[in-house]
Amino acid sequence: MDKDFVLLHQVHPVKLAFDVAAAVASNVLLWRHRPCVGLVVRFAGPMVGSAVVLRFADVGRLRRRPAGQYIVHNMPPTSQFLRLAGDAAMAYGSWRRNPKLMAAGLGIIVLGWSRGIFSRTFQEVERA
Repeated sequence: MDKDFVLLHQVHPVKLAFDVAAAVASNVLLWRHRPCVGLVVRFAGPMVGSAVVLRFADVGRLRRRPAGQYIVHNMPPTSQFLRLAGDAAMAYGSWRRNPKLMAAGLGIIVLGWSRGIFSRTFQEVERA
């Protein structure tokens, strides 16, 4: 297992499906003020997804795909932190029944995934 193995598994379709499904289900549960079940779903779902992908998937193959290349080059710890912070904001927004805060959390998550887009834009500006 190389240093990028755990990073690469984050773009596997099964892992992404677990993450999205857990976030949606958790948001519904938190909106209904069911914090224990909501938080268990929010954390256990992605952990199960990671375990399944790391155990059964050929994660090394992802390195040769565009999504794998993107995440290896554009997902430093700061971007991962942004994604986590956005998820926390979305969960808190669900608890507070505040769609604007949920949308802001989603925007922060998108920002965390978008580092490569912004870095290419900045590189193009620097070249001009």
